[in-house]
Amino acid sequence: MTTISSRSREPLPSAIAAPRQARSQQGLARMLQAGRELIEASGNLDDLSINDIVERAGTSIGAFYRRFDNKDSFFEVVQDAAMKQGLEQVRETVERDPAWRSNDAATLADAVISFYVQTFRRNRGLYHASLLRASQRKANWDAAKATNHEVLALIVPRFVSALAQARGVKADENTSRSLEFEVRATLQMILGMLVNSVLNDPGPLSLSSRQLPAWLKIRLRRCLGLPDG
Repeated sequence: MTTISSRSREPLPSAIAAPRQARSQQGLARMLQAGRELIEASGNLDDLSINDIVERAGTSIGAFYRRFDNKDSFFEVVQDAAMKQGLEQVRETVERDPAWRSNDAATLADAVISFYVQTFRRNRGLYHASLLRASQRKANWDAAKATNHEVLALIVPRFVSALAQARGVKADENTSRSLEFEVRATLQMILGMLVNSVLNDPGPLSLSSRQLPAWLKIRLRRCLGLPDG
């Protein structure tokens, strides 16, 4: 991924370089934030122009091309930053939120659905743009998939342990392997529904629907043999 342009510059005296570097980093941060907001609003990178980005960020076309080759490389940086921020939030939530630390499978199931619905709502435009780019044989959706693999690595072991307790079974190697498949397959189904809702919104499974979280919680609980609540 190209994040910084390879164009060379003459070295500057340190007294001058420091403030210029600080301004440069501020300009970069503003461009990334502007791009994130514009992509989230449009959901389509094709609708976004570099002029839109620099105008919103208060920078210049030259400043953009000193750092990025094109919109694709810019989008990759914006997406990677969003995925990194989201993963950090997940790690913090998993460690601190009582629901995630609970070994009650139903409580954990509800927490998982709440997390994914909030994540998809927060990143609706970014995900839509990523999926459109993926349909054009570009690998933008790979970043979201890779991030979700890391999220699942945090979620699944807790879920397996809680599910074993709920069913009153010993979580030996064979049982754990079977439960892990069940959890991962069910979560894949839930994620597929959310991805579909991004691409086909509005629909019965609209991301903005107040019914969506409760409906998905019931589906997840039933798939895993848990009471509806």
